[in-house]
Amino acid sequence: MPRTEIVALSSDLLSEASHLLVDYMNPNGDWQLGQLEKCRQNLKNLLDFACADFFMARRGADFVGFIALNWSFSTTKGKPFLRIQDLYVRPAFRKTGVAKALINKAKELAVQHQANRLQLNTGTNNKKARQLYEGLGFEWLPEKEIYMYFL
Repeated sequence: MPRTEIVALSSDLLSEASHLLVDYMNPNGDWQLGQLEKCRQNLKNLLDFACADFFMARRGADFVGFIALNWSFSTTKGKPFLRIQDLYVRPAFRKTGVAKALINKAKELAVQHQANRLQLNTGTNNKKARQLYEGLGFEWLPEKEIYMYFL
């Protein structure tokens, strides 16, 4: 299996990113062309938003997943933190290291910007995602109902 390459969203990759986003939003595969165009516009808007990043995972010629990130600031720590807004891997590529590669990219970016932590939310019934996050070192903070990865 080819290695996973992580690439940043750019205007020339909007089509590929839009297909990933529409698949994420419609897990049953039932989406309309108008939804694809809306995803493209949303991602185009993201490119102009200074406090967000979007990276895609590529295996060979196929784009197989993405991670959407938002920057925020902790006033109590005096440092930025990076929030994982969305993480998606196409079903055929799950459990192959794609999600880990995407999260590692987020960790790398957070360290580069001297962030205090990575943070994310997930459904309490999403056991597979929770196992992934805990396996990658995230701590569940029940009083806040969020996961955080402290840097």
